[in-house]
Amino acid sequence: MITALLATHLFNTGKSFDYKIGSQTFQGYSIAGAASKPTVVVVQDWNGVNDHEIDVVEKLGKLGYSAVAIDIYGKGVRPSSVQTCSAESGKYYADPALFLQRLEGGIKAAKIKGKFIAIGYCFGGTGVLELARANVKNLAGVVSFHGGLKALAKSPAKINSRVLVLHGAVDPFVPAADVDAVKLEMKKAKSFKFVAYPGAVHAFTVKSMGFEVDGAKYNEAADMGSWKELLTALKTW
Repeated sequence: MITALLATHLFNTGKSFDYKIGSQTFQGYSIAGAASKPTVVVVQDWNGVNDHEIDVVEKLGKLGYSAVAIDIYGKGVRPSSVQTCSAESGKYYADPALFLQRLEGGIKAAKIKGKFIAIGYCFGGTGVLELARANVKNLAGVVSFHGGLKALAKSPAKINSRVLVLHGAVDPFVPAADVDAVKLEMKKAKSFKFVAYPGAVHAFTVKSMGFEVDGAKYNEAADMGSWKELLTALKTW
């Protein structure tokens, strides 16, 4: 849970916050930045909002951005094994409408003024591409870090936001056919860039999930390179 994790982040300037979607409570993490910069919405990976997302929000805050990590699963729902993470994330892959509802509910709870950019990791990388496909209001662009690329919902005739896909070149969880399909699909985005990092597999930005996953491993070069790509996007979008 975020409340427990905050004990290991004593110097954070961000804060956890609760919000509702319907009758269910969710718990995100946010930091305030300069009004002149776009807000960054961070979408969790498959084990929920925890250390990785908190660190991303904090790093963005130090650069002057307002950032908010939104919770897809619900407060206290933080799976901690391959089996439980797969089961929980699988609910949303199987129900794209529910996934989008949770994404949009978190964005609404963040009370963002003006345009925003959505970034996501693994499961969240899939989520931000769905936000682009939904042409969500005030969405300037999305950045998918080692996300699943297969479309969950029907793609529109035109995608109004910019799209940046940051991909592990040897990610065993993303078939070549999905790579080819997203490259073709995203030609209709406002702009599209696809970057593949040689030697990188899945989850290349995540230093620790708390458990091992075959085919997922941190890669420092890909992590640093993808962060630079994000910062360039934030400055130019």
